[in-house]
Amino acid sequence: MTVKINADTSDGLKFVSDTSGAIDFQSNGSTKMSMDASGNLTANSFVGTGLVKLAGETLSSDVSSIAFSTSVITTTYKTYILYSRLQPKTDGARVTIRLNDNSGSLLTSVSDYQSQVYRGGGTDFSDTTVSSIYPVSTAGNASGEYAFYRHEFSEPRASDKKTTFLLHGTNITTAGDIALVQGGGLLTVAEDNQGVTVLFDSGDIASGSSYVLFGVTS
Repeated sequence: MTVKINADTSDGLKFVSDTSGAIDFQSNGSTKMSMDASGNLTANSFVGTGLVKLAGETLSSDVSSIAFSTSVITTTYKTYILYSRLQPKTDGARVTIRLNDNSGSLLTSVSDYQSQVYRGGGTDFSDTTVSSIYPVSTAGNASGEYAFYRHEFSEPRASDKKTTFLLHGTNITTAGDIALVQGGGLLTVAEDNQGVTVLFDSGDIASGSSYVLFGVTS
């Protein structure tokens, strides 16, 4: 149970008392925003520009990929931001992004994506025929090594626009050194993409890795 503060359209302000430490803010009996006992807020929407958390977790076991379906990647937002701290099970793997086409099939062909990436102290990359959005740099999997990324992608659910990406990241390499990555990419076809998947180009994502996905309000 929670404390309920309800703006009733017939009887005015109503209260329901509880000892949980959590609060539901309601309009005519329908919860519009909640606050848990730790002070974390959850809301249907916010007025103005900001970020709305849509998904996130710390992995309790190894997984082959992290997939966001159309229940998360909806038409509500034009732009999404994904933060990830991922450790590969296979030493020297790359964080990659793939999308589903408008029928739900995962896009894996070299004709599906274009990508340009620039790495500090290393080799730049530009290709109009690649099978995913990925950096030129790899991440190690020894103690303390992982890949930290911010992926921004826009218009994944717009059938008349190509989905575009920005990526910013730091890989801790197999030698334990820094590899700074900046870049972008796009899908070659404009369509309503039915999901987004994050994975390594080789092997699983290790337990203890974490991510959080936000929708950008406008």
